[in-house]
Amino acid sequence: MTLDEFIKNNSNELKNNCVLLIVCNTKSNTIVNGNYDNFSINTEFLSDDELQEITSMAVSLDLPFRIFYDEKDFIDNIINANNLDRFIVYNSAQNGVGPGRKALIPSICKYLNIRHTGSDSYRVCLCRDKFAIASILKANNIKVPKFQLYKGNNDLSLFEATKYIAKPLYESSSIGISKNNIFNGNNIPYAYLNTLIKNLKQPLLIQEFISGYEIEVPILVGKQSLYAFSPVVLHKNNNSLIIGDEILDYNLIFNDDYTFSSLPNNINDKEVKETAIKTAELLGLKGLCRVDFRLKLNGEFFVTDVSTNPHFINHSSVNFAFKKEGKTDSDIFKTILMLS
Repeated sequence: MTLDEFIKNNSNELKNNCVLLIVCNTKSNTIVNGNYDNFSINTEFLSDDELQEITSMAVSLDLPFRIFYDEKDFIDNIINANNLDRFIVYNSAQNGVGPGRKALIPSICKYLNIRHTGSDSYRVCLCRDKFAIASILKANNIKVPKFQLYKGNNDLSLFEATKYIAKPLYESSSIGISKNNIFNGNNIPYAYLNTLIKNLKQPLLIQEFISGYEIEVPILVGKQSLYAFSPVVLHKNNNSLIIGDEILDYNLIFNDDYTFSSLPNNINDKEVKETAIKTAELLGLKGLCRVDFRLKLNGEFFVTDVSTNPHFINHSSVNFAFKKEGKTDSDIFKTILMLS
């Protein structure tokens, strides 16, 4: 199935009186509601330029829109609004700290029966819990790196003398991740890990570190079928696509200091795409989502994360994947809205 065929078979039309409500946090307009030591949640917020990209897409589609920079502002306004069926909500808001914060707007939309992009609040919460996702995928024979939940008082001494990475359980955008998070099983940095737990107020997922390629597979989930794009390689701004034993840590993600490429032609991506689709189906995701992998040089691959609401602005794997299919920014946004 081609992308055009998928869109034709799975889209819901936009009504003539449709009004787009953009609920987002931005670095310049949103007051941060809680934060972490040494890591700011506003790395997940949109910049002014990124918000301009989204509004330009709406303008190109002749969609009237309104922007809400804070979840409370949106809720206060929508509760008293009339004709709710004319609205479509695009949500990227996730102010605050800890689990569940990204599910607030989908919950409100469900309660008020407002059309919105992305997955429901349950899936949004579920996919923020790295231990739960790893456990579900493993139980369903989807390959994930070896993993263990660490709460600060359990024993990690059974780890083998191989490389591991510690990830905050509920975060994305590499919040809480630096090169210090990588360690060998015979040299576990308990003091550092316990400090990380204390500062971020959440457990850690200890995950086997997979050396090789860092790849992301954007997926569209419609009412009848799913469409997986070709895998996108994330790598540093140099000539090598292989990130190897390195990571895209918090500083690189915060500064957008990385780029995107296609996988080399000699790598067969069919099984990777099939696994991404199986993952999205298993978890019951909707609309635009993304499955992340680490791919070894020998072709073995592992699911490392799942995103229910990935960015689609210019500096994103989603945008890169759509552009490889010959689509414009307007096409991207229209597709996302029509899948709501």
